[in-house]
Amino acid sequence: MIQSIQKYRDLPFFISKNTFTSDLNTITDMSAIRQSIKNIILTNNGERAFNYLFGGNLYSTLFENYELELILEIQSNILNNLRAYERRIEVNDILVTENPEENSVSVTVDFFVPNLQKNDVITVDLTRTR
Repeated sequence: MIQSIQKYRDLPFFISKNTFTSDLNTITDMSAIRQSIKNIILTNNGERAFNYLFGGNLYSTLFENYELELILEIQSNILNNLRAYERRIEVNDILVTENPEENSVSVTVDFFVPNLQKNDVITVDLTRTR
């Protein structure tokens, strides 16, 4: 039995035109999924019209005291958003690392893409600029 493998295709953050075909350039497969995960994590609640709860809402946590409760809340929020809005993946683990001295937080997501039979890890760093 031949198993069909679906190719995932999205537009990149910085849209550009292919010089040979005049079509828009696209990103595919793991690059498209990684971009989607990063977009979900970095979006704040309320940034999407008519979908207030979309996003990881990390910016609101940069000046908070990082205790276990806050880290668990961040992990839970990201997991719920990934389950709801990125159905192409299965999340294996989410690691939240804080650096209060630099007002930064790092989120590492370990995930599996069943259709591509691939594991991957993405790390998103967020630093508050002054």
